[in-house]
Amino acid sequence: MTSDELGLDKPGALARYFAERWLEEPSAKGEQIIAWLLEAALGRNSMHFIEKTKAYVDARRESEEIVPVGTFDGFTITGDPVEDTIIPHAVFVWTCMNDRPWPEEVYHRWLDSLLAAGSAEAAYLAASLWPAHDLMAKVTYRPARWLVHQGQLDAEAERLILMEILKGTYGPRTTLYGPLEYDDVPYPEQLPEQYIRRHGFTHPICGLVRPIDFGLSRGLEKRIQDALAAPSWSEGVKGAAMLLYLSLKAFSNLRDSAQETLNILEQNLFKLDERHANIINFHMDRIEKIDYDLIKYYINYLIILYNKIIHEGILSTKMFSKYISIGLRTKDIFYIGNEIKDIIFYLTFKEREKLDLWLENQTDDLRIKDIFFAIYMEDRINYTMTGEKLKNEHVEKKIEDIYGKTKYFDKIRLFIDKDRIYFKERINSNKIINFIEDILKREEGINFNHNFREDYAKIMYSWHPNRRYFTEEYMFLKSNNVGLYLYYEILKEWVGTVVDLKYNIKDEKEFNLYSFIRKKITKNLYTYTTDDVETRLKFHLNKIERNNFPCEEIKCKFIIELINIIENNYNKIYLKDEINLIRMREVILSSIDLIWDKLKNSRLIELLWIDNKLKNMIIY
Repeated sequence: MTSDELGLDKPGALARYFAERWLEEPSAKGEQIIAWLLEAALGRNSMHFIEKTKAYVDARRESEEIVPVGTFDGFTITGDPVEDTIIPHAVFVWTCMNDRPWPEEVYHRWLDSLLAAGSAEAAYLAASLWPAHDLMAKVTYRPARWLVHQGQLDAEAERLILMEILKGTYGPRTTLYGPLEYDDVPYPEQLPEQYIRRHGFTHPICGLVRPIDFGLSRGLEKRIQDALAAPSWSEGVKGAAMLLYLSLKAFSNLRDSAQETLNILEQNLFKLDERHANIINFHMDRIEKIDYDLIKYYINYLIILYNKIIHEGILSTKMFSKYISIGLRTKDIFYIGNEIKDIIFYLTFKEREKLDLWLENQTDDLRIKDIFFAIYMEDRINYTMTGEKLKNEHVEKKIEDIYGKTKYFDKIRLFIDKDRIYFKERINSNKIINFIEDILKREEGINFNHNFREDYAKIMYSWHPNRRYFTEEYMFLKSNNVGLYLYYEILKEWVGTVVDLKYNIKDEKEFNLYSFIRKKITKNLYTYTTDDVETRLKFHLNKIERNNFPCEEIKCKFIIELINIIENNYNKIYLKDEINLIRMREVILSSIDLIWDKLKNSRLIELLWIDNKLKNMIIY
């Protein structure tokens, strides 16, 4: 395997570190293989960030730009949020390393590259994080929590929200967090409740509210019950009521408020139309069949309901089998992960003939190939249904049966990718790594020592969609690689500290640089935690002036926060930095229509040289 086949540059410091740690006989060829293995586990863009950061820090000179502007060109923009959302964070870190931004046109050019490649999630994060004006005006994508916050969901917004709920709290979080409140979705199961609180019980999403939330969320039941008590129901309320009814009926010990809501639902079911009534009857076994087209719109809602909310394995398998009977198409399912793989796997025991016939009709969905492979591996690794010993040649033949002729390094990628998505526990990782080790020994003559298996399992765990579970036991703190340490900080959202890191960064100037970067980034991401008035003022001024907000409401919120900071710290600000006073004045006056009611404080008016006389404003 040549470096051209692998698509790699010269191996960097991290590849050399692990080559020394893993190989019985380190060599240039071995370093190349290790670099590729690291990229396969972490992603090409993560590796580019880690290796280039380390290289530029090592080569830095005093008062010089540490990271040159051309470094961005080493990223591979794929349109895949898993690969691409590391890029905005990397550029943000490099900007802080340089201690000054590049020209604004540079950030705009890079944002245009992300948009041109269809990398909407990464473009949104870039617009949120990068220090340039009016980036967000180019980006139409908004994360799921923003969509819930804003309401008025179109089909694409609904799809994105349902995808997040299908992935669930413990599924892969495929995009990295941003700097604003609703940029990340740490608990997607709470999205229905958040929607009800903000917009009422008006959309089918609301029907996925968890029964456990009743009695815990003040006012939630009233918003639901008020909607149910209306003389008639809109299409959105009908869908929400149908789903909530199926949900509450599945539980025998409901809280009082949930039982009260169920009673109201039962008294008002006559407001449903025939379609929604038939969907209820089908799920409650009152009718055996239903036209799949009648249920198709709700299929993702129903899979969530029976796998995330009711969450009974037997019931969810039964329901999935019923959907198969009426013509379920996997292409209608927005996200297929471990849970659906498990259901299909269980059905191989119970209804094999029916399942095989159905799967044969789903071959236009490429994810079915992944399911076939994951089920085969689950069978052979955990259950050994056939009783045969799992051998490399058997697995590799199965890969070629499913995917066609496959190069050996693509087989390794398959092992890694499917292990992370379709296996709930990481107990299988060692067996997967055994396959990788055997293939590389056969194809490249690479001999690994005992460190490889344990280390590589940890590195696979460091893939950023797994970051919810990422702890220091998976870190390589003795690598003396500041690029890797900063990558860890990105995964940890810059929260907490990495234990004993100052003892593992051997160069004092390098440690000081690392500390400087960390402090600067946390100031930007978590300004609300600081008591320093000047820091908070500058942050709010920069944020408002750059105008990279997902909606006008958030811009207004930031301006009001700025006014509150000024009002509460008048004596600290008065007669200080005149340039910032002018900036504050311009920011507030430019948004006067949004915050008119706030301009009643005489000291604020005096500080900003404003004479406010019933909207007959005099600006000195």
